[in-house]
Amino acid sequence: MGRIIISGASGDLGRRVTELLLAANPDIELTLVSRTPEKLYKHKNPGIRVMRGDYQEPESLNEAYIGGEVLFLISGLNLGRRVSETRNAIAAAQHAGVRHIVYTSVGGIHPNNPALSARDHYQSELDLRNSGLAYTFLRNALYAEIISNILVAPAVASGVMAQATGHGRLAPAAKADVARSAAAVLLAAERHAGAVYEITGPELLTFEDIARIGSKVHGAPIDYQPISDDERLAFFDSIGIPRTYDPSMPPSADGHMWASDELVTAEVAIAEGYQTVLSGHVQLITGRSPEPLQSVMEAVKSVPYDQIPAQVS
Repeated sequence: MGRIIISGASGDLGRRVTELLLAANPDIELTLVSRTPEKLYKHKNPGIRVMRGDYQEPESLNEAYIGGEVLFLISGLNLGRRVSETRNAIAAAQHAGVRHIVYTSVGGIHPNNPALSARDHYQSELDLRNSGLAYTFLRNALYAEIISNILVAPAVASGVMAQATGHGRLAPAAKADVARSAAAVLLAAERHAGAVYEITGPELLTFEDIARIGSKVHGAPIDYQPISDDERLAFFDSIGIPRTYDPSMPPSADGHMWASDELVTAEVAIAEGYQTVLSGHVQLITGRSPEPLQSVMEAVKSVPYDQIPAQVS
């Protein structure tokens, strides 16, 4: 196996996957690429190379990816820029002689999916299929930790969780299962060439189910109320979340940059059934059953979302 590049290595998923790869093989050859490489210099292993790379600066990627054979391409968060950023990464991988890209996509990929983020990933998957490189797609379901700490926990005080998700279902995936799946694929990339994996939790849940689980875990009644997308947009307006994503916007209290157009279209996609995906792929890839939402919620319920450490979840 040749050198693995982790692009986006200083983010939560990048850090988790790096630690898993090192645990599997302390002598593994890794290139860790980040816009903020200073966050990664703690790694002293002789096989680790830390490089600065920015998806918006193609020349930085051209240099960072040199010498790698398998690229773990963790998609950027910039809605509206994600497609061009991924194209920059693909071009740099071709320039550097990378032979295989493992790409973090999302569940529910479909040309008619209304979720703005899913549209970006749909196009990026097409670009990768046409790149001439080997590829593996990891279509990650919504993180169970997001369900737990961003959707359920804030509803405890009022007892109401109101969303535009209708009666749609989804199978939230624990961050640990997403990371373990990615690490397993990277460690045996040739075996997974051309594969499309749906990384989901073990159960399809409605938001009525999620409210019931949240009530049990928090010891407080939570009622799920489906509302219209216009009502949901109005709620986000009322708490000061902008309608349109802007990369220069300040982070929210949980450390993320949210815009309501992305959030609400993602909820509508759930309501319309695009996230009704349940697979056994985590078990297939890792040999371990995925973690159910309730156990994730119990582990992280008292931790702010942006402070959840890898060892907790």
